[in-house]
Amino acid sequence: MTHDWPCHRCGTDNVLAVLHLPHTWTNTSGNQVPVVSKFVLCARCDADDPLTGPIVTHFTVLRTAQPEDVAQLARDLLRWIGQARPAIPDENALKAEVDAWYRGEL
Repeated sequence: MTHDWPCHRCGTDNVLAVLHLPHTWTNTSGNQVPVVSKFVLCARCDADDPLTGPIVTHFTVLRTAQPEDVAQLARDLLRWIGQARPAIPDENALKAEVDAWYRGEL
């Protein structure tokens, strides 16, 4: 199972799955803004991670979900989904980038 885009971490085309996690952020006006964070599962980057490694192994070794493997794969996927947390924006980094843009450095 591959996708048409490369892994944002290593640049390879080893993307096995993408988790789309909807959530909201509060903007400076205090309004809730809907956002979707994407978590990429990469065969190269995530193979050694204790959380994602079993999923990578499943899709790279077994390639498909056999009836006898479905329950374990589901548990592994649900554990990955349950641990996924959207990144919290770094206000200082954002301000520095905005300032750099205004100075013409970006």
